[in-house]
Amino acid sequence: MRNIIRRLALTGSLVLAAASGVTVATADTASADGWGCSGNDVSGSPYAVATTTGAVYSYVHLFYDPSSGDNCAVNVKTGSLYGTPTLTKVKLSVCSDPAPTTSCSGWNLPSQEDPTNNSTLYAYYAGPVTVPGVGHCIAVYAETDRTASDFATYWSGAFHCG
Repeated sequence: MRNIIRRLALTGSLVLAAASGVTVATADTASADGWGCSGNDVSGSPYAVATTTGAVYSYVHLFYDPSSGDNCAVNVKTGSLYGTPTLTKVKLSVCSDPAPTTSCSGWNLPSQEDPTNNSTLYAYYAGPVTVPGVGHCIAVYAETDRTASDFATYWSGAFHCG
């Protein structure tokens, strides 16, 4: 019963906010401009950055800008980690693979990684990082740590081939 009351209260608050013209946003809302990326969400984005037990610590948002041919990614923290400075990474790699694979064999261009210093702590998100996306596949790696021994990762393998 308590959960139903909470849902009704949240729904009522959102309806009132919408009626009064207030914009409501959450940490999980995709906003390319807000994170320094341009373009549109890639199909399937965002991707969960999860522990081996399935706990999600962040989401990788991948954007593609057809006007420039660039891919851009950010790793946005979620839940209790949102606002807490911890090690948070996002990396885009340009693969030599011409078609999607589970690996990403070889690199056509240098990878773009944020942070470049692995000791950098972020409170909200890591990124943006951008790589060219025309004529090859890319791979995404992300990591979000709660502590040094409690962390979540995401690895896409070679995909989003252009």
